[in-house]
Amino acid sequence: MTETTEPAKSHAGSMLTSAAVLFVLLRLLAVAHYDWHTAFALLHTLDLDDAPGLFLGTFMADRRISSVLLIVALPFTVAYLQATRVDRTRMRFGGTLLLVVLVAMLISHIKTYHLWWVPAGAAALAAVLVVLERAHRHPRLRDPIAFVLHRSGASTVIAALVVAAVVATPWVPLERVETTSGTHEYYVVDTPPGFLKVLEAKSRKFVILRDDDVRSREELTDH
Repeated sequence: MTETTEPAKSHAGSMLTSAAVLFVLLRLLAVAHYDWHTAFALLHTLDLDDAPGLFLGTFMADRRISSVLLIVALPFTVAYLQATRVDRTRMRFGGTLLLVVLVAMLISHIKTYHLWWVPAGAAALAAVLVVLERAHRHPRLRDPIAFVLHRSGASTVIAALVVAAVVATPWVPLERVETTSGTHEYYVVDTPPGFLKVLEAKSRKFVILRDDDVRSREELTDH
């Protein structure tokens, strides 16, 4: 049993690693407006430890993406917990922890953006999942529904890659930076000692500023 599960786990890990690399690459290209040189410059502002922040920042930086993520993730997490057997303690603990985090994110999202249709959308999707679960018991519908559900993981990965390719909002906040040459709106992507590596908000031009040239920085929350 161990010999058959280890190759499967290794294959799944390789697939996730490949998906993560593709996600980062597509994010760099989308944020750079598909300018090769800008994407190459942005690549050198990232470390391996930045991958989780880049992933989370992608969904938190754009309210439309975070709204869709919450609408989809909450019902599926609840459905997962209901389908998990009691003796699978570790999986249930992980699912419960994820559900708590998602609820906290939903509360923060509603408090910040006042988008009450987000929980309504999550409730509607939960109702659809309940209907599918009941329809799954019907002999004629069992196979098509099982076909779709068994490919939900691949669909999630594809959806994440599509988001990475089309969302041009960077994973860092927009800032109003006052320099010796004037005031500009930048995305500050890296702060090495003595310098600021920034991306212009409109032109997406990659610029390196000296600390001596920067007079003030103000984060813009509504963008």
